[in-house]
Amino acid sequence: MKIAIGIHLVTPGPLLRRDEVKQFADLVKMAEDYGAEAIGTYDSSFIGGDATARATIIALASTKARVGLRPTNPITREPQVMASFLASLDSLTEGRAFMDIATGDSAVLNIGYRIATRARIESYVNCIRELLANGEAMYENRPQRIRWQANVPRTRIPISICAEGPKMLHLGGRIGDGVIAGTGLLPEVISDTVARIESGALDAGRSPDAVDIWFTTRTALHDDREKAWEHAKASVSSILNHSMRQTLDGKLVPDELRDRIREYVDGYVLYDHVVSGGENPRRMDALGLTDYAMRRFALAGNANDWIARIEELGSYRATKLWLNAEGGKIDRQMHYMRILGEQIMRRFV
Repeated sequence: MKIAIGIHLVTPGPLLRRDEVKQFADLVKMAEDYGAEAIGTYDSSFIGGDATARATIIALASTKARVGLRPTNPITREPQVMASFLASLDSLTEGRAFMDIATGDSAVLNIGYRIATRARIESYVNCIRELLANGEAMYENRPQRIRWQANVPRTRIPISICAEGPKMLHLGGRIGDGVIAGTGLLPEVISDTVARIESGALDAGRSPDAVDIWFTTRTALHDDREKAWEHAKASVSSILNHSMRQTLDGKLVPDELRDRIREYVDGYVLYDHVVSGGENPRRMDALGLTDYAMRRFALAGNANDWIARIEELGSYRATKLWLNAEGGKIDRQMHYMRILGEQIMRRFV
């Protein structure tokens, strides 16, 4: 069974030091050599550093994989600025740039803004496409112009919509070059996700095959299964929050968990976002939500656990997966990537 794999990379600390750049570039090369089809990095200045700096290093270190931000948002970056970055990244990679866009989470909420509406995301995506294609566009009733459009390597760079709810899935099917689904990895959720994306495509008069569907996961790989679960819990606690924070309707949540999930979302501690051992995973435990959240959103365990789960996901039509790289020091990340590549990726790519 062939599974397409994208690798989401983080730096060893919030700010990448000069002496770590070569090691980070070597990590990129490892991911690519093991068959990663795409390599991306987060765009949240709250969590650490600037995404464009990391993406530039990834671009220069790679030769085959697609490279991009995953995700960015329409609040913290003007479309003219983003179009300029995307065109520059596309030039550096000779046509391998991409962009994933979402409503915004830690980068947006920690500067006092509200997350983006679906209408704003659609307007933002259309604006970037028009800038790259024509050099002029309108956004929020303001003109956006560039004078370097004639030099762009591609007039359309793939933009995928990150979606965790029914309406965003439909939007992704309607306007996205792809959809990055954060809805979960349970069979009934995968089936519902694909159906909603395909419905959006058909409503826009598009072929569903025109939409590249990927599923995102929260991952931890360790010989000790219990330690892997512990390592994944902070990340899972974040996706449980932002996938459920607007509404539970249409998200296939078991009735007996709805009240507890609402309580969890209402009390989510934003400053502890993805903090290992922080308040959010502790509350997730206290409310009895951890087992469900891990089954729905995580790929965690030893290599054999991963292989069995990936094979299961492939049988449910989830054949394109984004995997998070292990965090921490570079040598730890390289150890993780070596196990992931040699024992797992080479089996599927």
